[in-house]
Amino acid sequence: PPRLKKALEALDADGSGEIDVEEWETAINKGLAKRLEQLAIERERRERAALRDDAEFSTEFLNAARRCFEMIDKDESGTLEKQEVVDAVRADKKVINFLTDCGNKNLQYLLVPSRLEAALAAMDTDNDGHVDIDEWEECIEVALANKLAERAAKRELEAARAAKEIEEFSNEFLNAARKCFDLIDVDCSGTLTKVEIVEAVQTNETVVSFLRTCGEPNLQFLLQPKRLERALKVLDTSNDGEVDVDEWEEAIYRGLAKRVEQLQAEQERRMRAAAAADEEFSAEFLTMARAVFDMIDKDQSGTLTKKEIVDAVANDKEVITFLNDCGNPNLQYLLVPARLEAALAELDTDRSGEVDLPEWEAAIESALKNKLEAKKKAREAAAAAAQREIAEFTAHFMEAAQRCFELIDKD
Repeated sequence: PPRLKKALEALDADGSGEIDVEEWETAINKGLAKRLEQLAIERERRERAALRDDAEFSTEFLNAARRCFEMIDKDESGTLEKQEVVDAVRADKKVINFLTDCGNKNLQYLLVPSRLEAALAAMDTDNDGHVDIDEWEECIEVALANKLAERAAKRELEAARAAKEIEEFSNEFLNAARKCFDLIDVDCSGTLTKVEIVEAVQTNETVVSFLRTCGEPNLQFLLQPKRLERALKVLDTSNDGEVDVDEWEEAIYRGLAKRVEQLQAEQERRMRAAAAADEEFSAEFLTMARAVFDMIDKDQSGTLTKKEIVDAVANDKEVITFLNDCGNPNLQYLLVPARLEAALAELDTDRSGEVDLPEWEAAIESALKNKLEAKKKAREAAAAAAQREIAEFTAHFMEAAQRCFELIDKD
């Protein structure tokens, strides 16, 4: 209400007393231009961060790939022989961990005895019987491109979630700011007098709580008697002795900008931590999934028969433990005799009567996606709880700091 008349006058460009469609669209286009400018700035910020992160990831990935080649190449000949590969994927955990989630199927199939020959043949493009460094690096180039595409897709999803979080935070913040103004403005004049401010910061806990964590120093200084006069002078840009709603909102938007900047920094920290945790989890999960396939595949045929599955889920504790919490219902149903036939039918997409490695990996891919989604939701809940805890701590800390200052300031 205090701003309605002023807003109408600003919108009614022809002074007719009404807002016609052209005046409305002029205002809308101004708003749209501002939002687009904000989006462009945010997009540029994200792109710079993505380029920096991808460059760092690429360097680490390529270094790891070269180390992996050297670990396999025991005779330092500069080429990988079949026996060197077999020995490495059986015994070298660093090689296994790199190949498991490297992003190139042929490299990953080196871990699967039944597919190793075909993988080596695909990698050996000059057909000389071994994989030289150039052939290895061609595979690594494909792997890196796939990993970067995967990271870009994940960033897009994270950016959408981050934008939603910031929009929700901004709306809550501005609503709280407007409520705070109204609580101080007890006479509903649309301006805040010194008397109103002093009264509010002494008696209204909602006002005090908002000001403590609003992010704008001059608004926070309203809580400190010895700094109040100076803060009011800064806020009262028109020098009329009061803080009107425009002056209030100028300060509020400065505070919001600071809070949003802090939130974005926290989002980036969370995303980096989540990406690292998810990458580590994915590597461990996929390694275990392939190990479980091999445990079930007793004859090393590269396919799982019903009998092999029944024997494994009855006797192998490692298989049972993995399937029990793997995240894919059809894999979990292999543990339930009454549902095993239906689960096998779902897994056996080519209707061959057996589950081959690609069918197993399709199920594992779905399982991993479900596990990562569950981890993401748990992280979001933990982050929301942490934000509340930080806000409460900050409020108490600022209150204690103010009391400490007053106790020391004897005069």
